[in-house]
Amino acid sequence: MKKIILACVALLTVACTGTEKKADLTSHVIIIGLDGWGSWCMEKGEAPFIKEMMHEGSWTLNKRAVLPTISGANWAAMMNGTPVESSGITNNDPAPTFEPLFLTDHDAQPTIFHLLAEQRPNLETGVICEWGDFLNYADTLCLDFFQRIRQASEHPDAIVDASVKYIQAKKPALCFIHIDALDHMGHSYGQGSDEYYAELPLVDDRVRRIVEGVKAAGIYDESIIMVTSDHGHEGTSHGGSSQLEIQTPFVIWGKGIMKDHEIKETLIQYDIAATVAKIFNLEVPQSWRGKAMEVFE
Repeated sequence: MKKIILACVALLTVACTGTEKKADLTSHVIIIGLDGWGSWCMEKGEAPFIKEMMHEGSWTLNKRAVLPTISGANWAAMMNGTPVESSGITNNDPAPTFEPLFLTDHDAQPTIFHLLAEQRPNLETGVICEWGDFLNYADTLCLDFFQRIRQASEHPDAIVDASVKYIQAKKPALCFIHIDALDHMGHSYGQGSDEYYAELPLVDDRVRRIVEGVKAAGIYDESIIMVTSDHGHEGTSHGGSSQLEIQTPFVIWGKGIMKDHEIKETLIQYDIAATVAKIFNLEVPQSWRGKAMEVFE
């Protein structure tokens, strides 16, 4: 009912103003977040599919995490387009550490999912994640679908199966997929460990199979796909301000994206939300500080 009401409001607004809506840059955006994927591993690490997609699209190994380099703060910034100073999300707790500067009508940060639910309520959105706390920052009240994969370490292919099933069934406009395996290796064995490097090609193959699922769904030619991370590691931990923790990769390819293009501009976590907003021609709240990336042809 809420989405129907919002759709009617959107139609009335266009009718009253006479403003013609600009066409979206594409119809589908798939974001694959690899928890604990630091840029330091890409020089000698085996990630053949991701490295191939770097040449098929645009990429950087210099994306900056927000401080502190905690998962909650960084996944939140990636979805709410807002610095920690504004959001108050400084750790992995569901509640902000201090009062946010801006909240929606249901006391949450205005995420990219909230913007879509408000401005484009007819579009399907979903989240599939291995880390359950990820859902604290996605604003599940605005999602059409969300699923947590439990016991992911015992069932490493479950995230692929669930993601492909959802993408093929619903063909979402925006789908965010969270894969946790590299972060487990970083915490258990440390940055630069043999175990971490052994896990990297396995995660790379999960990304490949999810993308194959997008192709099987028949939406690949109308999709933009992003692969990125929340933070790196120093030793077996993160949360500090070292280069190893703060420097993360970002790869984007698909419809209308420049090919074989290294992104030289400044890129911070919250710029990802702004880029998605640009793709779907969404108005962003004043609290957002992210800037859309210059990666479009």
